Amino acid sequence: MPTTNLQNSIGFNEQKFYIGMDVHKKSWAITIRSMGIQIAHFTQPPSPEALSGHLKKNYPGGLYYSAYEAGFCGTGIHEQLCALGINNIIIHAADIPTTDKQKKNKTDVHDSRCIAENLEKDNLQGIHVLTREQQELRSLFRLREGKVIDVTRANNRLKSYLFYYGIQLPAEVSKSEYLGNRALAWLSNLELAVEAGTISLKYYVEALQYQRQQLYQLTKQLRQQVQSCHAKTYECLLTVPGIGAVTAMGLLAEIGDFNRFTDPDEYCSFIGLTPWEDSSGDTIKTLGMQPRCNRHLRPLLIEASWTAVKKDRNLFAYYSKHAVKNSKKAIVKVARKLALIAKGVAQKQQPYDPDYLNKTKNTKSGKVLEVKTE
Repeated sequence: MPTTNLQNSIGFNEQKFYIGMDVHKKSWAITIRSMGIQIAHFTQPPSPEALSGHLKKNYPGGLYYSAYEAGFCGTGIHEQLCALGINNIIIHAADIPTTDKQKKNKTDVHDSRCIAENLEKDNLQGIHVLTREQQELRSLFRLREGKVIDVTRANNRLKSYLFYYGIQLPAEVSKSEYLGNRALAWLSNLELAVEAGTISLKYYVEALQYQRQQLYQLTKQLRQQVQSCHAKTYECLLTVPGIGAVTAMGLLAEIGDFNRFTDPDEYCSFIGLTPWEDSSGDTIKTLGMQPRCNRHLRPLLIEASWTAVKKDRNLFAYYSKHAVKNSKKAIVKVARKLALIAKGVAQKQQPYDPDYLNKTKNTKSGKVLEVKTE
C-alpha cells in the first residue's frame, strides 16, 4: 500500500478524507485515506479533539469522514466527532467486508486500515444512533432487566438453602414454590440448630427482600419515565392483546421512534423474528430465527404471544392454523404478527382494533367499506 506525506502548501478545499478508527480505552489506531491512497497511519490518545486538531492542522479545509465499530464506548465519541465537524458513522463489526487473510491476521493497524478502505469505497452503512435521552431511557429498562435476574438468583439461593437443610414451608404459609411475603416472614422467625445457620438464613431472606424492593422501585420509576416521554403511545400499546406494561415499556425504551423502520422485514429483523437462510442453487435451508437481533425484545414478544392467543380470536385462529405442524414455530409467527400490530398501533397513535384483519381482507378483495361523512 503506497504511503505519502502531503504538504500543507497543497490546497485541500473540499477534498475528502476518510478516517478508519479502531478505538480502545487507552489508545486509538487511526488510518487516513484520500484520493485512493493511504496518506497516514498513527496511534493517538483516546481523544476526539486530538484527532480533529491533527486533521485541521495537516489537511485544512478538507471534508472529513470517519467510522468506528460499535462497542463498549457507546455513542459518546460519535457525538463529539460530529460536533467537531467530522462526519462520523458507527458500524456493526459484522458488516465490515473482510478477506480470509484479514480474519487470520487481525491487528489494530489492519482493522483501522480495513475500515478506512471500505469507508472510501462506500461499502459501510452506519447503524441507527438513538438520541441521548432515548439511550438513557433504554439503560433504565436494561437495568430493570438485570434486577429481575438478581431477584431470581436471590430466590433460588434461598430455596437451595432450605432444600439443603430439609426445611419445608407449612401449607398455610405457601402453597407453591414461590416465596411470598408470608413465607419470608415465617422464615425470618425460624431458628436453626445453631446460631450460625440462623444468621445465614436471615441474610438470605433479607437479600431476597432487598432485591424485590429494588425491582419494585425500578419498575415504578421506569413507568413514570416512559409515560413522561411516550404517554400516548404507551397507552395505545397497552390495548394490544398480550402486551402488558413491561412489554410496552420495553418496546418504547428499545425502539423509541417506530417510524425509523420503513420496511416491515427490517423491523422484524431488528427484533429477531425473521428466519435466516443458507441456500445454494436448488437447495434451500431455513435455519430458524436469526441470532443477530435485539435480545431484549424477542423474549418479551414471544412470551406476550402466549397470552395474546388466549385473548384475541384472530391471533388464536392464526396460531391454530400453523400449530398443526409445529407449535413452537407457530408462536414465533404470532410474535411477528404481534410485533407488527404494535408497530401499527404506535405509528397511528390509535388503540388496537380487533377487527382490523377483516377490514384488511375486505379492502384487498375490492369491497368498499362504509365511510361516514359529515
